[in-house]
Amino acid sequence: MRHVSVILLCVWSLIAYSSVPDIEPYESIDSLLLPDLEVSATRYSSAENRMPLQVTRLTPDMLREGQLKQPKDVARFVPNLLMPDYGSAMTSSIYIRGMGSRIDQPAIGLMIDGVPLLDKNMYDHRMTDLSCVEFLRGAQGTLYGRNTIGGIMDIRTLQPLDFHTLHIRAHATYSTANSVDAAASVYSPQTDKWGWGLTADYHRTDGFFTNDYNGRLVDKGQGAGGRFVLDFRPDGHWRVGNTISFDWLRQGAFPYSSVKTGRIAFNDENSYERYVVQDRLSASYTNSGYRLQLTGSYQMLLDDMHMDQDYSPASIFTLQQKQRMFGGTADAFLEAPRPVEWYEWNIGISTFARQTTMSAPVTFKRQGIDDIILYNANKGIRSIFPNDSLEIQEPTLPITDDFVFLSAGAAAYHQSTFHYRHWRFSLGLRLDYETVRMRYDAYADLHYRFTYGNPPLTHLHSALDGTKQNHYFNLLPRLAVAYDWKEATLYAYAAEGFKAGGFNPQIFSTIMQNMLMNDIGAGLGMTMNTDKRFTDVAITSYKPEKAWTAEIGTHIRPLDGLLINADAFFIYCQDQQVTVFPNGKTTGRMMANAARSRIFGAETDVMYRWQASQWQGMVQAAYGYTNARFIQFDDGMGDYKNNHIPYTPEHTLHATVQAAYNVNKKYLQRLSLSIKGDGIGKIYWNEKNSLSQPFYGLLGASLTMSWQWFDLILWAKNLTNTRHDVFYFLSMENDYTQKAKPRELGITVQMRLEK
Repeated sequence: MRHVSVILLCVWSLIAYSSVPDIEPYESIDSLLLPDLEVSATRYSSAENRMPLQVTRLTPDMLREGQLKQPKDVARFVPNLLMPDYGSAMTSSIYIRGMGSRIDQPAIGLMIDGVPLLDKNMYDHRMTDLSCVEFLRGAQGTLYGRNTIGGIMDIRTLQPLDFHTLHIRAHATYSTANSVDAAASVYSPQTDKWGWGLTADYHRTDGFFTNDYNGRLVDKGQGAGGRFVLDFRPDGHWRVGNTISFDWLRQGAFPYSSVKTGRIAFNDENSYERYVVQDRLSASYTNSGYRLQLTGSYQMLLDDMHMDQDYSPASIFTLQQKQRMFGGTADAFLEAPRPVEWYEWNIGISTFARQTTMSAPVTFKRQGIDDIILYNANKGIRSIFPNDSLEIQEPTLPITDDFVFLSAGAAAYHQSTFHYRHWRFSLGLRLDYETVRMRYDAYADLHYRFTYGNPPLTHLHSALDGTKQNHYFNLLPRLAVAYDWKEATLYAYAAEGFKAGGFNPQIFSTIMQNMLMNDIGAGLGMTMNTDKRFTDVAITSYKPEKAWTAEIGTHIRPLDGLLINADAFFIYCQDQQVTVFPNGKTTGRMMANAARSRIFGAETDVMYRWQASQWQGMVQAAYGYTNARFIQFDDGMGDYKNNHIPYTPEHTLHATVQAAYNVNKKYLQRLSLSIKGDGIGKIYWNEKNSLSQPFYGLLGASLTMSWQWFDLILWAKNLTNTRHDVFYFLSMENDYTQKAKPRELGITVQMRLEK
């Protein structure tokens, strides 16, 4: 059954081809040589090479020939951005310019067709039929709001009225690890005023990592999705669209290996399953210089994660986390014509609301009860009673954690731009309000006794039940200045951004463990040796993280086809959200506003496109440097002042060289070769800076052969089979990493038909 979808896709495509008698020669939607385009994702009015910030734009050719199918594939093109491929599709950790986090709030916003995704568990998804991907770097809080402290990635999809006739597309890929990726789409403009589109995709893999405990592949998985699009242009002013999309994924997860042994070996289930449904509605109106953009969405996420939390062959403890998220967004943005030549302005409002129901029971098995709960308790008891100890009867001990999270917010923002000769001055301000609430119900039941005097077993029911709520106001200013001349733009800006506050449920298992020990101690007339920092539900709350970014940069066009961008930035971050671990063999982790940091760095990227007779070519290179250090961080176990911020690469490097030749023969129309190189590192893995990943390089390549109605692409990733770590974490005083995927080789067939 594993190849059924690919066979059906090929058969369907051939049938579709035979039913379209009049096929015009194919012209790529994008080419290596594009005219200057305005950046569609932005709420800035300037063209890409005139904007007072840095933008990375990936065209359809770059996405297609680079086999860029997920947002984390795009990340390597963006200086100082790292979205590691690890764990599962749920763990969408993002680090940019020294900012980011492993859990909870993301450092960047991700938008699809102008609609922000409400949950970062949806970030790692498959991308099909894209018109472009754009990344706006730097603090974008004034115009885009929450969780854009490091930038915005906006993904734009194809729309039915982008075509003039019936358009059919399909692709199928087979690659290393018996991996299959297939998709098909139809775009049908019914008239010049409306049209519809339908896409479907499927992917699967046997996986790359083996569990030495049972000899099975860890990361085997499959998924499917689709979307239905309606596109209306009733007149020359309005454009209205509606997209309903569905995504399903089921995969093995968390192929973490012990640093001591280098082996992946665990005995309990590690898996992740997700269902996502979105309905995105957009409308735009342009007339006499007015530009009105309206967007709204409904978003639903259902997921189920199983984790062997000790990542070992031992039967210690497991976690199952189920989430049900329902939410919506609504945004309005208005850009008005200039009332006078020297002034322009825009204004907008934004709202969102979401509710997440989560069940996250942690189950301690017998060895976990002995090695974690009783071990911590009996250390203190045996200092007084060396021959006696605490005993728990249960073979397994479930600690039930149920939560309901509610967050909602609204914002209003405005930006004014003043023009004086070659100068532009922009002032922006956003007032953002957000409320977050957590309803929690955690409990555990057990039978225990203290062996001294051989008493009977005592039943204990420990419970936490209540509600926490916080309200936050954020005032986000932005000041920018730019100077334009024919060949270049020089700009500078200062802006504030923030990552939202909230509640972290991952520490509840530790709170409940300490509560159990304290309740047992009270029953025995003893004081247990528990970590007092992790006994109060108040520690689950964390405030917004705020950061000021100052940046100076330039866009230079010294000659046709060449664009050079460069910038230098400084960031001051306060109330920084950092992960804090309890002492000893514990299970939870806490998000705390425990740090301040200072970050500085620089970026440059170069794009050169050329054409000579039948030859076309492109050279694209990007480099980023980040120096990110704590100026304050003491988690109770160590003072990490002046240490490097973990998970942040000091250097990121990417280069692509592409050359294409228009053969224009029946046997071959076009031949294109791309060679890609990436370099990342050094990355410090912990606050002590005692573990790190040295700088490493990756090499990839693709060869594309194009005919009238299909392409054949041969491609490779990590050609040199470079071994490196993409992630590190600490659990129960043990160090774990995840290795990068090995060399991948693949072949892709793409078809497109127009009538």
